[in-house]
Amino acid sequence: MGALALTAGTAFVVAGSAAWLVVTKQLRAERIEVPGNAPIFAGQPVQGPVSAYVEALVIKGNAERGAGGRTFADISAALRGVDAHSYEARDLRNQSSALSTAASLRTSLMTSVLAFGVSALVAGLGLFLTTAATQLLRVGKQS
Repeated sequence: MGALALTAGTAFVVAGSAAWLVVTKQLRAERIEVPGNAPIFAGQPVQGPVSAYVEALVIKGNAERGAGGRTFADISAALRGVDAHSYEARDLRNQSSALSTAASLRTSLMTSVLAFGVSALVAGLGLFLTTAATQLLRVGKQS
């Protein structure tokens, strides 16, 4: 039982660490930089869970400000009340497009945050299994 737990624990540590490194490498390859209006990490590259989360928050705030505080529902309702060929309709469609793009970017960043969390969980579980297995093997030798 101890040997099986040790093998599984080692595999979990390797898999969790590898997943963390892959997500980090992919974020670095995107060359995303936390903007200057971020509360922390301004000007630094997005390459970890905290910087990705901060970037997602900044995107959300910027998109909300760019849309004048309107939501998709607000914009849809406003579009129904204006002439489809007016400048106002064009502005509303642009705001809707900007919100949609921001939502897509935020979703991608939050997916990376989730991936970091899962990889840390797997590696942590691996460390626990490895420690427990070591203790089981030690007790087994003493018996």
